[in-house]
Amino acid sequence: MKTKKIRKRFELADYLEEEKFLQVQHKKGWRMVNLKLGFSTYIFEECEPDDYAYQLDFKQQEKDLEEYLQLFEDCGWEHFYKLGNWYYFRKKKSEIPEENVIFNDAPTRAEMAKKVVRFQGMISFIALFPLFYIVPILLNRGEGRSNVLLALLSIYGVIMVVLTGSQLRNFWKLNQIIKREEQI
Repeated sequence: MKTKKIRKRFELADYLEEEKFLQVQHKKGWRMVNLKLGFSTYIFEECEPDDYAYQLDFKQQEKDLEEYLQLFEDCGWEHFYKLGNWYYFRKKKSEIPEENVIFNDAPTRAEMAKKVVRFQGMISFIALFPLFYIVPILLNRGEGRSNVLLALLSIYGVIMVVLTGSQLRNFWKLNQIIKREEQI
C-alpha cells in the first residue's frame, strides 16, 4: 500500500485546524494512520478519495475507556489513533451536519476546550517548576557560580521564553474558542 508523509505542526489549541487538515487529506485520497511526534510527521496511506469527518477529543483519564470508545462506535465513529490525551476519530460525512461532529452542542464544545486549557496550565506549571529551584541556588552562590551552570540556565531561559510564548498563544486561542462556544 502506498504511503506518504507530511510534516506539519499543530499546538494543543490547533485541534480544529488539525481536523480540517486531516479531512482535506482524506478527500484527496490519503487517510491518516500514524503520527511521529518528534518531527510532527503525519503518515498517510492511500485510500479512495472520500468526504470524511475527522474529530479529536481530549480525554485525560483512561477509566471507562471501553465504554467511551463504544459510545463513539455506536454513533458511527471509528477510533483510529491515540496520541497522549488526544483520541482521533473519523467517519464518512453525513448529509446532516450535526452528525459530522462529536460534540454538536456549544456547552460541550466549550467544556472540551476548558479541559485542554486546564491541561495546558498544568504543563506550564511543570515547565516553570525547575526555575523556582535553580534560580535561588544560583543567586545564593555568589562569586562561585559555575560558567557551565550559567550557560545551562541561559539555555533553559531561552527555551522557557519560547515555551511561554507558545503557552500564551494556546491560552489565548483556547479562550477564544470557549468564548465563541459560550455565546452560542
